[in-house]
Amino acid sequence: MSTEALVDELVQRFNGWNRSGDHGVLRYLNTAHAILMSQEAQQNLIFDESTGRLPLLETTSGVFTYTMASTVWRVSGILIDNDRDIVQRSDYNFEPDLRTSQKNSIVIGGRYYTKIPFIRTWDYINSSTPAKVMFTADPETKSDYYYVRSYKRPTEITSELIQPDIATPWDFDILLPAAAKLIEGVQNGNYDEARRIVRRELAPLLWDELDSGDQGYLDTEPVDRGF
Repeated sequence: MSTEALVDELVQRFNGWNRSGDHGVLRYLNTAHAILMSQEAQQNLIFDESTGRLPLLETTSGVFTYTMASTVWRVSGILIDNDRDIVQRSDYNFEPDLRTSQKNSIVIGGRYYTKIPFIRTWDYINSSTPAKVMFTADPETKSDYYYVRSYKRPTEITSELIQPDIATPWDFDILLPAAAKLIEGVQNGNYDEARRIVRRELAPLLWDELDSGDQGYLDTEPVDRGF
C-alpha cells in the first residue's frame, strides 16, 4: 500500500483525526514505522553496491572515533576480511585459521569475516548525534582493511509522498495495526503501553520476514549420505 492509502485507512478508522500535523495520523504512522524497522535484520544490512560487500572504513593512526553516515542506525561490528591470510601480529593477535566455527567469525553475503573485539558503538539519535564507532586499540592507518557491519536507519515518513520501507502485505498486516495501536494509546491515555505492545508483539512478526530470503548463508553442517 502507498503511504497515502495507509493514511486514508487510518483517517477512516479514527474520526476527527487530521491526516498530518501534531494531531495527524501520519505522525504515528511514522513513529510505528521507526519502531518496527529499527532492528538488526538481514535485509537492513548496508552493503556497498559498487562492490557487493560491506562498506569499508578508512582509519588513521591515533584516531579512535569515527562518525557514520546519516543513513546508519546502528553499527554492530567492525570486521576483517577472513578470505585473505590473517597475520597474527598485525590482526590483533587473531589465530590465522579463524573460520565460522570460531567465536568471532561471521558469514555475511557468503563471505567470511572476523569480528574484532576492540570496538564500542553508539546508535543514531538525531542529525546532531549520528551513529559512531570508537576503537579501544589504535586502528592504525588503513584504507581497505576494516569492514563495517551496519544497519540502515528507517526512512522518515514525513509526507504522504514518502513510501515506507515495509513491503506488501506487511505494510497492511503489521505497520497499519501498529500505527492504529499508537493512536488508540493517545486516545486512551496509555501511549507508553501502546509503544511497548508495538515493540514487543508486532515488531518480532516483521523481524522474521526481514531475515527471510537468500542472505548468503553458508551451510557448514556435514551431510549424512547414509554411508
